[in-house]
Amino acid sequence: MRFNRRVFLILFSLFFLVSVINAGAIKRWWIYKEADVDKIYQNISQAGAKYQWDQEIITFQNEGMKMACTLVIPRTPYKPPIAITMNGFGENRHYKIIPDTGGEYFYERVSRILAEQGIATLRIDYRGSGDSDGTFDMTSFSSQIADALAAIDYTAKNLKNKVNVNRLGLVGFSQGGLVASISASRDSRVNSLAIWSAVASPPITYEYLLKREGMQAGIDLPEGGKVTIPIYIGDYYYGDFTLGKKFFKDLFSVDPLVAVGKYKGPLLYAAGLQDVIVWPQPYMGQMYMTYHDGFEKFVSFDTDHEFLSDFGPGEFDKVILWTAAWFLLTL
Repeated sequence: MRFNRRVFLILFSLFFLVSVINAGAIKRWWIYKEADVDKIYQNISQAGAKYQWDQEIITFQNEGMKMACTLVIPRTPYKPPIAITMNGFGENRHYKIIPDTGGEYFYERVSRILAEQGIATLRIDYRGSGDSDGTFDMTSFSSQIADALAAIDYTAKNLKNKVNVNRLGLVGFSQGGLVASISASRDSRVNSLAIWSAVASPPITYEYLLKREGMQAGIDLPEGGKVTIPIYIGDYYYGDFTLGKKFFKDLFSVDPLVAVGKYKGPLLYAAGLQDVIVWPQPYMGQMYMTYHDGFEKFVSFDTDHEFLSDFGPGEFDKVILWTAAWFLLTL
């Protein structure tokens, strides 16, 4: 009887260990079992890169359109968790070059730093952006949410041999934070959410960007119509964007705060206190905390909407590392 009990305990221990390894969670279970996200952030900030990584371009179809993506996978001894990135308004999966980085693009840096901490990423171009099919005038909150949900579905069904699809997170910046929040509320396969400078009140944010005249021009469009509007951030001219009627209808019918109230998973919000686009901070970000019911963390920086990334990587890297720490804890 004593021998059988000993054999049982040995077999049970081996089964447990193998299960943990296969889940890709042994590191998180052992190192972070008593840590909070603040301690994890301090640890990885001081430790530096842990893993090398590989990258590939992949495509999939959604509603008859080709979606272009970049998959970055760290060389971990287990299947890593994965985060899907949701881009801001008018951006693609690369976006802008960050100064003093040797030519590294905004979202490329996000992927690299997350990969070096053991987290894979899938960076997508929405329809009408980057290398995906379509034209920008077809974009709306609804179209981007549909593309995000398609990316989640593609990941869950087609990448399970490369990553641990049971540990799936979303990263959303600005408008992408709105898209990520609503997508997370609609798909239970999303295990954790990190949003940066996320739009909380679309009418307030886009009246600032489009000005009242631009908003009115869009509201007055007939069904199927489109209009080209110059966008300014303060006195800075951001560019001309052609937008369709659906974009303006979504401004007044899509509510990320109601959506995040339905999402019960972990939520990280990162805010720049000098943000003039999603304004005023920290109050816009804290609205997400008010509506969300679950484990959450709010972090703020004395920066602008894009975390001073126009001037170098210093503050921006802190946001990425907070996100890495969040996913190491919650995925």
